[in-house]
Amino acid sequence: MTFRTPLLWLLALCLVVGCNGTKKKELPKIETPPLSITIVADEPMAEAVRRELAARTEEKITVEVVTEEVLLGQKRFTRDLLIYPPAMMGELIQRDWIAPLPSGTLGSEELKLDDVALGISQTETRWGSKPYALPLGSPVLMLMVRADLLKQLNLDVPKTWDEYATAVETIQQSDLLKSSDTIAAATLEPLDETYLANLWLARSAAYVKHGENLSTYFDFTTGKARIDTPGFTKAAEQLAASARTIPDAFNSLDPKAAAEAFLAGKSVMAIGWINKHTLVPETVPEDIMFAPLPGSHETYKTPENQWLPRPGNQPESIPLLSTSGMVGSISSTSGQTMNAANLLVLLTGPELISLISPPSERTTLCRVSSLPMADAWMPPSLPGTALRQYAQVSLEQLQSPRHLSALRIPGRAAYEKVVREAVQKTMASDQSEVETIWKEAAQAWDKLSAESGQAEHIKAFRNSQGIGDNAF
Repeated sequence: MTFRTPLLWLLALCLVVGCNGTKKKELPKIETPPLSITIVADEPMAEAVRRELAARTEEKITVEVVTEEVLLGQKRFTRDLLIYPPAMMGELIQRDWIAPLPSGTLGSEELKLDDVALGISQTETRWGSKPYALPLGSPVLMLMVRADLLKQLNLDVPKTWDEYATAVETIQQSDLLKSSDTIAAATLEPLDETYLANLWLARSAAYVKHGENLSTYFDFTTGKARIDTPGFTKAAEQLAASARTIPDAFNSLDPKAAAEAFLAGKSVMAIGWINKHTLVPETVPEDIMFAPLPGSHETYKTPENQWLPRPGNQPESIPLLSTSGMVGSISSTSGQTMNAANLLVLLTGPELISLISPPSERTTLCRVSSLPMADAWMPPSLPGTALRQYAQVSLEQLQSPRHLSALRIPGRAAYEKVVREAVQKTMASDQSEVETIWKEAAQAWDKLSAESGQAEHIKAFRNSQGIGDNAF
């Protein structure tokens, strides 16, 4: 396959008749440089891209891998395509390194954009109303449970964070942990320092996202931080309470490691995710089940300054997007925009995504048509029933019309650092200090926002949520 628009060769012949018998001349051949791809810190994906392109084209397409630090240390980006974690989008747009996708690309029959999960296409790949990227898949946190052990204790799979907290307490007070040589904890969560801010935000989502509200961790109108409001502080307190029950040997796991420990029988419940690289023991506990993260019967509504029930008093789980994953964008400096767009469509379309995405530890399926091929993203030793259930629930979460985006604004690392420190202080403090801890964190966020320019900050927050300057 070729990605280049056929060049119109100029074959004008100059015939000069004279005594010297000058020969006809041909204009020089016009050459275009080979397309180039940069992939951020994902050599397994890069190897898959090289392999699949080599099998499909004779063109010399260069594929390089750089760390995020090295990439952002450059003064400008000169490649044609960039494949990167979606949380980097705001920083890249601020630098004017990536460009919106051509409108013709989005309607491409080869792309089949309507096959992409709703949350991914509505928010993760957009900046405001403009589509800037095509997805290679991103996971959401899942609740994992031993249904057989919950049944022994007369517990149901938790549908709310309050039910989850009750389940943890019930398991802790039972004889289950004392009588087992394997089970070490009621639950395991990704308390790894680098993921802690996202865990807190994932727990907060069900308390702060409701209806069509646009103000979540920042106010949509003023840009002021709202992380000191009751929805966020309740999530922080519940996270801290759960973390205190987790043994030291398991208190620094990332989402994948938390899932591995659960599959090895170390806990009754866990929060994490599974991918092709997840280590699965030869014997997996029976009756494992996967479910969306717990939700809430009520949400805190700031205008009313009170907790109000959701419609029908039904709990709703709100998935948090873009804490991991990979997306691809066209460089704003590419001299071959349409050729680069065609290449990006090939890499992210339904034909190749199941070959290129699974080798990465950051991705999962993001297309409805990929569901029958879900095993491409799953560890081969995971039992078939569990595999299919995990894939189905994961895709349903990505399809949710209500979701929350993780921090994607410029300077996100500084904001995450503030949250991480606030969560750690909450874990080490008693309840009387929580309000002060999060008030100080909100003030620190507002200071960061002011340093970046309040107007620019407001615009970035709105765009990062896929809503742009106008609410409707």
